[in-house]
Amino acid sequence: MKIPGILRIKKFVIGIAIFAAIVLTGLIGPIFYKVDPGRMVDRRYLPPSTKYPLGTDALGRDVLAQFLHGIRGSLLVGSVASGIALALAIFLGTIAAVFGGLVDKAILTVSEIFIIIPAILLMMVLAAYLPERNLWLVAFVIGITSWGGWARGFRSRSMSILSSEYINMAVLSGASRFSIIVRDILPVISPYVLAAFAMVFSFAVMSEVGLTVIGIGMTKDITLGLVLYIAQLYANITQGIWWTFV
Repeated sequence: MKIPGILRIKKFVIGIAIFAAIVLTGLIGPIFYKVDPGRMVDRRYLPPSTKYPLGTDALGRDVLAQFLHGIRGSLLVGSVASGIALALAIFLGTIAAVFGGLVDKAILTVSEIFIIIPAILLMMVLAAYLPERNLWLVAFVIGITSWGGWARGFRSRSMSILSSEYINMAVLSGASRFSIIVRDILPVISPYVLAAFAMVFSFAVMSEVGLTVIGIGMTKDITLGLVLYIAQLYANITQGIWWTFV
């Protein structure tokens, strides 16, 4: 489907607009709202006002500043985790399809192992030994546990491409396996890569929030998950401090 056709789909346009607004908020917001999210700025539990649009939290920190920096942190987690997962998935999936044999079986076996290992299990183990966990560690764990299923998907698509006549012609002309991957397979699967990135990105952001809220995710860098975890830790909702959840 060409771009003009896609732009006629209202749900697609609305989704892109919302995502763009969130990204711009996370990237530009902290530049204009220059408040340190980790510094106590006033009394705790101040309600929303013109001075503090989202009030203050249990430690007297500006909730809006935490929210803006939290968006930026969560976007970074999603981007890094997606990059790791898709880099592994594309590389191993195409290698498995092109080389076949023992290489294919080995990659499929390893991918199955990572499919059944959830990020929460690995984070529980790390949380027991690492009291402080930063953004990069959480993003790495989510990415390293998310590539298995996508590698199998890229393998299937690559195998369907390999059965094409022009691939046979490339092989007969002496093209190497890596040349076939770069010149013939990757350009064809690129639309699938974009769709996969969007799905892995959203999964990674939600995973970070979930892991941090239950206490085994982020402890250092500010993300949306850490903002919610702090609000939950001090039982804000039961005390009527609703603005920390906005």
